[in-house]
Amino acid sequence: MTRLAPNPPADPETERTTGDSPADSRTPAAWWHARWVVPLALAVGYVLNVLFRLSLVRKLDYPTVSPDEPMYLVMARMLAGRTTTEIPSDQVIPAGYSLLISPALRITDDPVFAYHLMLGINALLSCLVLPLAYWALRRLDVSRAVSYVAACAVVLLPPVVFYSQFGMADTPLPGLVLLWLIGLHGLLSEGGRRRRTWFGLMGAFAAGYCLLTHDRGGVIIALTGLVLLVALVLNWAPRIASALGLAVLAVMFFAKQLMTAWLMSRIDGAKPSEVGNAVFQTLENTRLLRRTIMRTVGHIWYFLTSTWGLGALTLVVCVLVVFSSRFSRADRVVAFVMVALLGGIALAAAAGLPNDHRIDTITYARYLSPLVAVYVVVAVAVLYRVRSRKKIVVLGAATVAVTGAFTAVLLHMAQHQWAKSYFILWGLPDATFLSSLWADDWKHFHAGRTTVVALIVFVVLLALRLLGGSRRIALATGAFAVALAVFAGWATVAITHHVTRPNHDWRYADGTGFLKTAGLRPGDQLVMDRAFRWETRVTLGYEVLDGRVWTRALIVNEEPPAEADVAVLALFDDAAPPADSWRRVPAGWHVDRHVPEYDFVIWRRD
Repeated sequence: MTRLAPNPPADPETERTTGDSPADSRTPAAWWHARWVVPLALAVGYVLNVLFRLSLVRKLDYPTVSPDEPMYLVMARMLAGRTTTEIPSDQVIPAGYSLLISPALRITDDPVFAYHLMLGINALLSCLVLPLAYWALRRLDVSRAVSYVAACAVVLLPPVVFYSQFGMADTPLPGLVLLWLIGLHGLLSEGGRRRRTWFGLMGAFAAGYCLLTHDRGGVIIALTGLVLLVALVLNWAPRIASALGLAVLAVMFFAKQLMTAWLMSRIDGAKPSEVGNAVFQTLENTRLLRRTIMRTVGHIWYFLTSTWGLGALTLVVCVLVVFSSRFSRADRVVAFVMVALLGGIALAAAAGLPNDHRIDTITYARYLSPLVAVYVVVAVAVLYRVRSRKKIVVLGAATVAVTGAFTAVLLHMAQHQWAKSYFILWGLPDATFLSSLWADDWKHFHAGRTTVVALIVFVVLLALRLLGGSRRIALATGAFAVALAVFAGWATVAITHHVTRPNHDWRYADGTGFLKTAGLRPGDQLVMDRAFRWETRVTLGYEVLDGRVWTRALIVNEEPPAEADVAVLALFDDAAPPADSWRRVPAGWHVDRHVPEYDFVIWRRD
C-alpha cells in the first residue's frame, strides 16, 4: 500500500506495533491495546455488517440485472453439478465468482431460496473488506482505533455494498484488490525472505483470482506480471518470491482457461467471452478515438464523484509519490500500479462497452467500483499521516481542481450526448443519490450538480480533519471516519430504497412471477420463442432450476427440442385467440393457459 510518510515505520515484526506512536498510544484507552480487543472488534464489526447487508436484501427473490446475473447464476448451476441449460448471450464469462456462490445452488431446488443463499454468500464475501481495510490501514502506519473506525466506514461505502445486492462478480473484487495491493507492497518492502515470499504469493493469487472472476482482472494480472518481471530482473525482491509469484499467475491463467473450456463443453452453443476482442478492435479504430476518450474521462469522473472527492485526493497523492524519491520503492511501485489500474480499467471499459446509447455507458459506475475501497483507505491514511494544515489545504485544493477538470472535460465532450442517450437508474446510483433527483425524468444529465454536491461532502469531511490540527490527529481523523461511516450508511440505505428495490419489483414478472403465472411444474423442460420478451428469457435460465430451457424461433417454424414439454410464445394481438400465438404448431401440442396481462401463451406437449 502507498505509505504516506517518507520515513519508514518500524518493522511490523518488531515489538512496537506500526502506527501506534507514543502520542497515539495516549489517545485511546489502554484496554484497546490488549491482544484480544482488535480480533473481537473485527469479528463483531464483520457480523454486524453482514446482518446489515442481509437486512437490505431480505425481500430480493430473483435476478434482475440482465444478462449479467443470469450468466453468473447459470455457470454456478453448472459448477454445482446440476443439469445443463442455455446461457444468456451464449457466452461463457470468467466463472471464479460463480464458483464461490455455487454451494447455494447445491442445497435446494427452490430458485428463490437458492437466490437468498447466494445473497448470504455475497454478504460474507463483501464484508471481508472490513478486516482487509483494517490491515491495509495498519500497514499505512495508522493507529489501531482510527484504522478500525475507518475500515467500518469503508465497508459501508455504496459502491462496495450496492453490487453485493446482486448475483454479480463485482461482489468479491473490492476485497481481492485490497488483498492484491497489500501483497505487492509486502513483497517489495523490507523484511525476511519467507515473509516477502508469502506476501508475493498472496498478491499473485489475488491478482489471478481477479482474472478468474472478471475480464477487468486482465488489467490487474498484466500489471502484476510486469511488476514481478521487473522485480525478478532488477532484484527488487527475493528472486524466489518473484518467480513463485509469476508461477502462480500462470497457474491461475490456465485454471481460467480450463474452467471456461469445461463450461463450454457442458453448455450447447456456448462460446468464450468476446469482451477482450471488442476492446482491442475499438482501440485500433481511429474513428472511435474521441468516443473512447470521452468514455474514459466519464468513467474516471464518476469514480471521483462516487468517492465524494476522496478518490481524487488519493489520485493526486499517488501521482506525487510515484515521482518522489523520498518514498520507498514499495510505496512508489504500488502508487504507480494504483494509478495505472484506474486508467487501464477506465480505458478498457470505455473501449469494450457497446454503442447502446445509454448515459451510463459514458459515465459508468460499475467497472471502477472495485477500486473505491482501496482509494478511500489511502485517503484516510493521507489525512492521518499529513500533519501540516497547510499541506492538507493544498491537497484539498488539488482534489477540487482535479475533480473540476474532469467535470469540465466531460461536459465539453459529452454534453451533446445526453439528449440522444437514455437513462437507466441502476447504472448511475451514486450520481442519482448526490443529485437527489429520484423522481426526475432525467431528460438532462446533471453532471455539474453531482460534482458540486460531491465536493461539498468532501469539504465538510476535510474540515473535520482540519479542526484537529497537528496535535489531535487521531481524534480528528477518527471524527472524519465516523462522519464518513454515517454518510456512507445513509447513502447505501437510500440507494437500496430508491434503486435496488424498485428495480427488483419492476422485474417481478420476469422472475418468480413468471413461474407462478405460467404454472411451471418441477422438472418442466421449457422452450421459449425468440420473439418472447428478452428480459424474461434470460432470467429463466436460472429460474427453471430443476429443469432446463432453450430458445428457438418457433414462430418461423423452427422445431422445438425433442426433450421440451412446455413452450412459451408471445401473443402480439390482444384480440386474437391464444392458438394464434403459434400458427405452425407441431402435432402433439396444445394451449395450456393464456396470460393476457403479460401477453404470453403457455403450450404443453400432449
